[in-house]
Parts: sequence; structure tokens; C-alpha cells
Amino acid sequence: MRPVLLLCLAAGLALAAGPAFSPDPTQGAARCLDDRLIGLAAGGSSIIKNLTELSDEIGPRLTGSKSLNRACEWAAARMTAYGLTDVRLEPWTIPEGWERGHAHARLLEPDNGVRINIASYGWRPGTKGKVTGDVVAFAAPTMKELAKLKGKLKGAIVLMGRPSRVRSLAELASSQSLSAAQFVGPRPSRAEMMALAQQRDAFLIKEGAAAVFLDGAKPFGLVPTTGSWRGADRASAENRLPQVFVAHDNYAMLYRLATRAGKATRLQLDVENKFVAGPIKVFNVVGEIRGKDKPDEIVVVGAHVDSWDLAQGTTDNGTGTCITLEAARLLAKCGTRPSRTIRFCLFSGEEQGLFGSAAYVAKHKEEMAKTSCAFIHDTGTGRVLGLGVGEQPAAGKVLEAELAGLRVLGLRDFRSRSGGGSDHQSFGRAGVPGFLMVQDTAGYTISHHTAADTVERLREADLIQGASVIAVSAMRVANLENMLPRPAAPRPKAE
Repeated sequence: MRPVLLLCLAAGLALAAGPAFSPDPTQGAARCLDDRLIGLAAGGSSIIKNLTELSDEIGPRLTGSKSLNRACEWAAARMTAYGLTDVRLEPWTIPEGWERGHAHARLLEPDNGVRINIASYGWRPGTKGKVTGDVVAFAAPTMKELAKLKGKLKGAIVLMGRPSRVRSLAELASSQSLSAAQFVGPRPSRAEMMALAQQRDAFLIKEGAAAVFLDGAKPFGLVPTTGSWRGADRASAENRLPQVFVAHDNYAMLYRLATRAGKATRLQLDVENKFVAGPIKVFNVVGEIRGKDKPDEIVVVGAHVDSWDLAQGTTDNGTGTCITLEAARLLAKCGTRPSRTIRFCLFSGEEQGLFGSAAYVAKHKEEMAKTSCAFIHDTGTGRVLGLGVGEQPAAGKVLEAELAGLRVLGLRDFRSRSGGGSDHQSFGRAGVPGFLMVQDTAGYTISHHTAADTVERLREADLIQGASVIAVSAMRVANLENMLPRPAAPRPKAE
């Protein structure tokens, strides 16, 4: 039992004890404020109500879509209702939009009756009707291996390497990785993968291939999606092959069939997608609680509001969106203004490459030197275990001391690094400490980017815990005497 009264009473008794024990009275007041925020969160959370409304009534929020704009307007209205000031939609543009159509595939030879479960990669064209082609596989996703098929790919449906090894449930439960699969063989870097994709597309288009198949690498027949625009105009976006993810078990079967000696494997494919001519205006949602002492210094609390479109986008990233809104509600309601400004930001375009947070950083370039840090929530419904400070030990040391009182909520990890692929990285590139919450995976690795990303995945108690951690962390950093230590500059590479 740890109510506000006991903590405040303990601080008072310690002060009365005289010279034997003399804690900082400010720290005692800070602990009382921590518990006030935690008590407000436990006493009547709005998270599930907001998440259900966002998921069920607005639904998936693909960047550039009308539903994303509705979600941004909805979030801005919530911020205003909670008492935030200077609430606004900050515009930026994407080169073009994209809308998903149908995607069907079936085996023609051998005709085994198995349905091939697929989902199109984002910002990829369709097949312009039904196409039929031989399924061709190669062992490793390298240009050296692909080049061996020169002259053999006209009209082919190309399997991009061997099947992945999908992790067991036990492995998924214990992993902090966002991937449900492990690469077979050496794992290329992101830069290598991007370079390979461009070289591969150019080669396959020249060879006349019909489509590319990727292993979805998820259990239970789930198929993910991802993808982004390339270039700044319609021609560059359409000058690419249809590319689809295939349910892992289906992909493994196709690979076995395609690598049989002396037997053909043929498949019929029909994918329909639509490009929407741009540029298209999209928005970040921003609101704040103005600091009373150092209003020009800022603590950012954020998440991305956009989602993929195969499901409701509940845990990626409706959870982060509504935890950010809940932290705003708690901090506005607690009755104590922070010393620094706490700014709440909901970024769009995260799923296509962190574009919304990059646009925010560019727009607010002059404020980066006065931005103490950015706390980002982006990995689902699981409870927050740590702040992802492992790569920033100086800031981590400060936070570990300041947030000792949150151990009762399970915040114990001040060693793990932030994961990649979220909006904290845009701040990090600008020299601002950026922290992605380290969370219990809570099934996120399975449902991530799939049709299973729905309201049914939610854990209310864990979401309330996450909002409490974010609110307390933001208030503590906003009230520090100094801003958090900046990340060490990267060492120059040796010549």
C-alpha cells in the first residue's frame, strides 16, 4: 500500500527527525506530485474509451488518407478538452497517396486446393488484372544469387530467398524484438537492404518479372504489410513491380514446390492498388502545457497517430496515441504547472519512414537546443519496463535517480537501449535525447502490422501504468534544475 498521504507523511517525519536524516524537501514534494498523477490515472482513466473510439469509429489511419485527417482532428479536440494550450495541426506534405485494393493468389500447378494468403506492400502497383506465371525461387536475397536467373524471369513470380525461421511462442514472449522471425544466414544492414531493393527492382523490371513475393514471417497464418513512397512524383512510385507479403506457411510451401527438380509451379495473381496524385497535405497534432519558469525549454511527449490499414491500428499505434493524450489529461488535471513546457506531439507518416517527426524537427529546428528530451511510446499495449536510455548513460543516470519512486509500478530497466524504427530517432539525429519506451511485448511481435492489430489485444492495467510512467517522467524532467545531458557526439570514422 502506497497512497499519497503515506508518502507525504513519510517526507514530513523525515524532515522532523533533525540532523540524523535531512532529505531535500523539494524531493518530498516531487514524490507527492508523482503519487497525485498516479492516483489520477488509477482513479478514472480515459484510455480505453479513447482507444475504442479511435479504433472502432475512425479505424485504420494510413498516411495521406481521410481517416488519418479525421484522427488528427479528433486528437486535437481531445487536447483542447483536456485544457492544453496552443493546440494546432501542423501541416507537411507527402509526394502521393496510396489506397489498397484486393489481393488474390491461387496455385494452378500443382492444383492442391491451398489458398495463398497475401497482402500488398504499401505504395506498390497492382498487376493490372489477373496474371499467370511460373514461381521462381533463389536461395539468398543478394544480387549475386539473383543474377544467376538472368534470362529466366519473363513473367515470373519471384520468391525473395529462403523461408525465414519464425520464432516459437516462448521465444516471442521473451523477446524485445519487433520481428517475429529470424533471418536465415547473415543479416544485411538497413542501408544494404534498401540498396538491394532498388538494384533488385531494376533488374527484375528489365528481365520482365511479374511480381515479387516476400515471406510474411508471422505465425498463425498472419500476413503483415509495410512500405513507403520512393521519389517525389507519380512516375517514380509506379515504376515498381507488384510486391506482396505471403503468409509464412504458404511461402514455405511455395519455396518447396518451386525448388523441386523438373516440375513447374504456376500461380495466378490478381492485385489491385491505387495511387493518389500528390502532393498531399498531412498533419502532426501538437498541444502543450506552458512552463511557468522556463517556458522556452521543452519536454516532448509523443507517439505516432498513423497506422497501417489491414486492421484498426489499435496497438500500432493507437496505444501510444491514447497514452500521450492520457498523460496530457493527467498533467493538465493535477493542478501543478511544470517549470518547463511539456509539449504533446502526435506524428503522422511514421510508418513510411519517420517522416512526420522529421518534419516536426525541421519546423522547430531553432527549438532543438532547448528541447530537453523526447519520450516516445510505440510498441503496443504492454507495460513500460524502462525508458530506453542504455545508449545515453549520462541522461540515464539522472532519470534513474529521479524516477526511483516508479519502481513500485515496475519501471526498473535503465540499461536497455531504445529500439529502432520510431520517432525518437528523429530527435536523436538533431542531438536531442530521444527515448523509446521499453515494454513488455504482450503479443505485439505477433499482431504488429497485421489484421490482428485490434481492440481485442488491449490490456487496460498496463496502459494505465504506461500513462502514469510517461506523465511522471515528463513532469520530473520538466522540473529538473538543468536540461538532460545531451548524447555524446559520434566519433569520426577513421580514414
